[in-house]
Amino acid sequence: MTPDFSPAMLKFFLRARVMHEANIAFPAARASQERGAKVAIRKRAGVTNTEFELAWMGRLMAPVPRAKLWAALGINPGAFGVILMHGGQETSP
Repeated sequence: MTPDFSPAMLKFFLRARVMHEANIAFPAARASQERGAKVAIRKRAGVTNTEFELAWMGRLMAPVPRAKLWAALGINPGAFGVILMHGGQETSP
């Protein structure tokens, strides 16, 4: 079974991580907590705000920022033998 590292799955993982970090890391109002968690993940990944927002909506197709975001979430697609391609992935031999 090959894991799914599609833009849609990245969207799912980003939203789950933001909700998790917002609940435990930021003692403030709900919207402020989510915004702070999003900024923290974006800075860890080293991607632009536009790239992060595209990933948040499930529309980030470029492989390099997707790989950076997966790494910021603590997941390495290469460890599973997956190479990220524009908008998708392929399994390495």
